[in-house]
Amino acid sequence: ARLESHDVPCAPVLTRHEVISHPQIIANEILVESEHAQAGRLRQARPPARFSGTPTEVRFAAPALGADTHALLRDLGLGEGDIEDLEAQGVALRPASERDEPAA
Repeated sequence: ARLESHDVPCAPVLTRHEVISHPQIIANEILVESEHAQAGRLRQARPPARFSGTPTEVRFAAPALGADTHALLRDLGLGEGDIEDLEAQGVALRPASERDEPAA
């Protein structure tokens, strides 16, 4: 009330659950849901820009940690031996699905 009385732009700070059900969020379709292979159903903010001729969509989930590391390092010119050395030093990481770790 004090901020509004001095014409200071302001808004309430909402909890996560309040944000999800806020009428403005619903009206503007800010949240989208998608299916993630490991995490299941995810809710996230939609891409910020909307264009009538080229609509945006969530096409795929973010890659798993380390999923693109080897391809990137190979593109930079590193060989498998160099990449394995980086792994041994803890600098590069293979995705959990490619590691020789026992399943949890």
